[in-house]
Amino acid sequence: MTDGIKILVVDDELYMRQLLQEILNDAGYICDVSENGKQALVMMSDTIYDIVISDVNMPKMAGMELLDKIVTDYSDTAILLITAYATVSQAVEAIKVGAEDYITKPFNPEDLLKTIESIIGRKPKVSFQAESNNLDGYSEIIGNSPKMQNIFSLIQRVAPTDSTVLIEGESGTGKELIANAIYSNSHRNNTPFIKVNCAAIPSTLMESELFGHVKGAFTGAIKDKKGKFELANKGTIYLDEIGDMEIALQAKILRVLQEQEITRVGSEDVSRVDVRVVAATNKNLIQAVENGEFREDLYYRLNVINIKVPPLRERIEDIPALVRHFINKHNIKMNREITTLSEQAQQICMTYTWPGNIRELENALERAIILSHSDIIEAHNLPEHITHGSILQQKAPSTSTFQFARNEFEKKMIEKALEESDGNVSKAARILGISRHSLRYQLEKLGLK
Repeated sequence: MTDGIKILVVDDELYMRQLLQEILNDAGYICDVSENGKQALVMMSDTIYDIVISDVNMPKMAGMELLDKIVTDYSDTAILLITAYATVSQAVEAIKVGAEDYITKPFNPEDLLKTIESIIGRKPKVSFQAESNNLDGYSEIIGNSPKMQNIFSLIQRVAPTDSTVLIEGESGTGKELIANAIYSNSHRNNTPFIKVNCAAIPSTLMESELFGHVKGAFTGAIKDKKGKFELANKGTIYLDEIGDMEIALQAKILRVLQEQEITRVGSEDVSRVDVRVVAATNKNLIQAVENGEFREDLYYRLNVINIKVPPLRERIEDIPALVRHFINKHNIKMNREITTLSEQAQQICMTYTWPGNIRELENALERAIILSHSDIIEAHNLPEHITHGSILQQKAPSTSTFQFARNEFEKKMIEKALEESDGNVSKAARILGISRHSLRYQLEKLGLK
């Protein structure tokens, strides 16, 4: 009942936040905390919460004001109020406004959990993956890990706007799929969607490709030609690998973003365009700015909404779902009936670091499907560099191979969660979606400190 349920606790008292977080984490919920309503709204802009538990009397933004904001802007999020006996009447009034329920201080933890279960029972239960696949452009984006859920949430919030989006991530992580989803769920989805690979077009032709040219502008310009921005007018342009664009051309991109104006090569006439820009890069643009390779003003113009796509090694819990997706996809293409991976092949996939990310995983599975002589992909069907490069092959002892792989997998996840939480066990447990007691047991079992 608690799987994947995210709860945000809002209370100005540190003790109450810690108490509620411990109760909820121990019950198996994913719990974040906030000390006031304004901070809570910032957190809700990045993460979808199933339930918000809020105190009524708080500084900066009272619980009733927060309730109004949530009811207006986050109608799918349930609100549970915490109140003192003296303000019960106010809490009852809040239920009329839109709160699901209230509890009074002091409260019994069992009563709190029963109230939460009741609220969950009244909410329509839809898995996040199912919800995302009902939206246009999401069918190729696979992942139920917390990091991917946050990306889905961000896409849903930003897609309906005209804000410029910068998608950052290593090659092969699926940046273009995210751009497709943003376009498909925008109000521009019936207008042009023009894609430009900034790394694939020679620098001498890039300006003409983007802004067009007039007849006679240069040798070979035998007629007027529209550029990509004109072709994308009223729609969206996707500038892939914008970090590879020459700095001289970056100033002209900046002008488009600032003024929504373009000038064809060889012309002095200015044309207005209405274009939403979605850009992507596999480079560290902050570092490029420091090195003088990328304009700082353009970076901040592009970075209105930032979506960081995690590498596959940081969301290994998504690998089984990705494997099933690619097997189904290539079964159809090749008229095969592959059902699954052997146990050893699964272990290798889960312990390999996938430097080429999702693209490398798909290519490996496509090759394995071709080479497989049965309906199961065996370890020897996978590319040799993957089988030799997995943790399993590098470190596995001669006995207890499966247990070794599982322990390595668990250790890797726990170590990363502890790193992200600066060693805070409660926060790490929340990241992993398990109780604090369960995490302490795993730490002892695996010999981690």
